[in-house]
Amino acid sequence: PEITPMMQQYLDIKAQNPDSILFFRLGDFYEMFFEDALLVSKELELTLTGRECGLSERAPMCGVPYHSAESYIDRLIKRGYKVAICEQMENPSLAKGLVKREITRVVTPGTLIDSSLLEEGSNNYLCCVCWQKEGCGLAFADVSTGEMNVTQLPGGDSGPVLGELGKFAPREVVFNEGLLDQPKITAFMKEKLSCTADILPEELFSAAAAQLEILRQFKAKNLTSLGLVEMPAAVAALGALLAYLRQTQRVGLERIQEIHLYSDKQFMRLDLTARRNLELTETIRGRERRGTLLWVLDKTRTSMGKRLMRSWIEQPLISAALINKRLNAVEELTRQSILVDRLTGQLTGVYDMERLMTKIVYGNASPRDITALGAAMMRLPGLRELLGDAVSSGLQEIFAAIDPLTDMAELIAAAIDDEPPITLKDGGDIRPGYDPKLDEVRYLSDHMKEIIADIEAREREATGIKGLKVGFNRVFGYYIEVTKSYLSQVPDTYIRKQTLANCERYITQELKELETRVLTAQEEILALESRLFEEVRAALAGELGRIQSTAAAVARLDVLCSLAAVAMSGGYTRPIVDLSDGIIITDGRHPVVEEILSGAPFVPNDTALNGGENQIA
Repeated sequence: PEITPMMQQYLDIKAQNPDSILFFRLGDFYEMFFEDALLVSKELELTLTGRECGLSERAPMCGVPYHSAESYIDRLIKRGYKVAICEQMENPSLAKGLVKREITRVVTPGTLIDSSLLEEGSNNYLCCVCWQKEGCGLAFADVSTGEMNVTQLPGGDSGPVLGELGKFAPREVVFNEGLLDQPKITAFMKEKLSCTADILPEELFSAAAAQLEILRQFKAKNLTSLGLVEMPAAVAALGALLAYLRQTQRVGLERIQEIHLYSDKQFMRLDLTARRNLELTETIRGRERRGTLLWVLDKTRTSMGKRLMRSWIEQPLISAALINKRLNAVEELTRQSILVDRLTGQLTGVYDMERLMTKIVYGNASPRDITALGAAMMRLPGLRELLGDAVSSGLQEIFAAIDPLTDMAELIAAAIDDEPPITLKDGGDIRPGYDPKLDEVRYLSDHMKEIIADIEAREREATGIKGLKVGFNRVFGYYIEVTKSYLSQVPDTYIRKQTLANCERYITQELKELETRVLTAQEEILALESRLFEEVRAALAGELGRIQSTAAAVARLDVLCSLAAVAMSGGYTRPIVDLSDGIIITDGRHPVVEEILSGAPFVPNDTALNGGENQIA
C-alpha cells in the first residue's frame, strides 16, 4: 500500500528532528505519531488512538489541543525531552493540495518563552561553555527576555566556572568536548544544578564559524566594537550558542539585539556554597523565599523589577563608584516618600514588557498580550514626568532612557479592542472604527435583517409592487417573491429563479452579490482581523530596541523604589562605601532576622573588621 501524502510529510519532517518529540499541527490539534505517540501517551497519560496512513497497520496517534499545548510541553520539558513545533504555514481552507508545514521552534529547557511556563521573578538561562587551553568562555542567554551575557575566565581552574554557573543557575547547558576533561564541572552541572546538558559539534566552536554567527546576529558590528577581539574562548562560546539558538529557534532570534560583556572581576565572587549559606534568594533547609535577603528587599511591582532585584542580589558590585551611584539614587528617593508612593502607584499594573515583546517578536502573541503591552505603555509618560526633577545621575539616566512610546500606545489603543478574545480564531480583536473595510463586512454580518428590509423597501418603491418580499432558504439562497397578480410589473432586470403555485421567485445581481458576501462574511472578517493584527504585531516588533531599553529602565526604577521603600520602613542608614579595608558598623541590625522577629525588639551590635588586627569576628 502507498503511504498518504500527509504521513509522508510527517515522516520527512520527523527525520530532520530525530532527537525531538514532533508536535505536528493538524487543524486545532498537535498530533504525534508512531514512537512519539507511544512515548507521549505514556508520559502524559493521553488516550492512544490510530490513523490510517496507507501502511498495512494504522499509525499509533495521540494529540493535544493547540490552544492548551503549553502545559503539555512544559511537562515533557521537565522530564528532559525536546519538543519540535511543526506549524501549518498556510490556511488549510485556502491551500491547494497538501498544507505546507515547517518546524518553527524546538523547545528545550533553556529556550522556553511562554510566561505561563516561567517564574515571573526569575530568569531562564541557557548556557554555552567552551573550555580551551587559553581560557574558558561562557555565554548565558535568556531567550524569554532577550538578555545575553558573555565572559571569559582564565584557563586551567574550574573554580571560577563553577562560581558563574552557580550564579546564573542555567536550566540547560551546551558545551564543547573539551569540557568532558573537567569532571568537577560536569558533576556540578548534574548534581547541583540539575540542568539538562548536551555536547555541541566541535565545528560550531571554530573561530571562523563563531565569528560568522556573531556577525549575522549583531549586524553592523564587529568583534572589536563588541569588545570580544582578544577573547577567543568567549567568541567561541557566544558563536556556538547563537548557532544552537538558530537551529532551535527558527524565528524570533532578532529578540537578542545586544550582549553584555562582563568580567568576573566586576562582581563579588561567591561560590555556590557561600550563596546557599548566605541565603540570598532561598533558605538552606526549605529552599523557601521567606527568610532570605531577597524576601526582605523585594517590594518591586513588576516582573521585570523582580528579575533585576534577584540579579543585583546574586551579583554584588565591587566597584565603590558604581555602588555609590546606586546609593545616591536610593538616598534621593528616601528623602521624597511622596514621590516613591507615586512612582510605586504608577509602576503597579505595568505588565512584563520584556517577555511580552518576546512573544510579539516570535509571532505567537495573543490579542490580550498586545493589550497588556498597551496598558503598560500608557503608564510610561506618567513615570517619566515624575522623574523630571531627578538630581542623582542614576535617576537622570532612567528618565532619559524611558521612551513614552506614545505612538505605539496610540496604535494599540486604536487597533485592538479593550477586551479582546484569548485567540485570534475567536474574532473580535480589532476595535470598531479602526478599518473601514472590516467595519463594512461586520455590519453586513451583524445587520442582515436591516439590510434585507432596506432592499425590500427600495424594490417595492421602484417597482410599485406592494406585496414584494425578500426571503431566504438554504436551497435557493436570497430571492425576491412576487405574487402572480403583480407579474406584469416585474422589471426586466429580475431573473426568474423558481415558480410556485401562487407566486414567482426572482434574483437580482445585487442579491447574488449580497448572498456571496454574506456566506463568506465570517471568513472575510477573520482574514481581515488576522491581517490587521499582524500589521500591529509587526509594527511593535519593529520598535523592539525602543521598547526593550524602556523596559530595562522601568525595571531599574522599580528596584530603586523598592530599596528606598524598604530603607524608609526599616529606618536604614546609608552606608559610606570607599576603597579602605575597614568595615565599621555601629548599632547594626540583621535585616532578615529583624523582619522574621516581626516587631520583637532586636538588640543592635557593633562590628569592626579590617585587614590588620581585626580580620575575624
